Amino acid sequence: MRIVIIEDEKDLGVLMRNFLVKQLHIKSPEASIKVAASLTEGFQCIVELNPDWIFIDNNLPDGKGINEIQRIKTSIIVKDTKIVMMSAMTNLREEAFKQGADYFLDKPISFVEVKNLFANNSNGHE
Repeated sequence: MRIVIIEDEKDLGVLMRNFLVKQLHIKSPEASIKVAASLTEGFQCIVELNPDWIFIDNNLPDGKGINEIQRIKTSIIVKDTKIVMMSAMTNLREEAFKQGADYFLDKPISFVEVKNLFANNSNGHE
């Protein structure tokens, strides 16, 4: 399982990464989960990792995550990559889905919800 987290709040990115490593029993986190603090860095991580999951914040230093969902969708090689939009602005939920997000997480992030995303999408391989 490969995951990219695009989140400019460094503490939250690290927290999510650590949570997912434990939750998903990831053996080599350095190779499996990348945390990026900007869209530019995020796209580099997506190209390098070809992730199964992408968590993307909306307010990033170099743009709005919601405006990049389509670009991410067209740039990923594995077409069943799941995109999770994260935002405190719940009014973005509908727009995020229109843009192609698979899931929407309200901020502050509930790790129970994150856990449920993976529980509901487990396809039996890591």
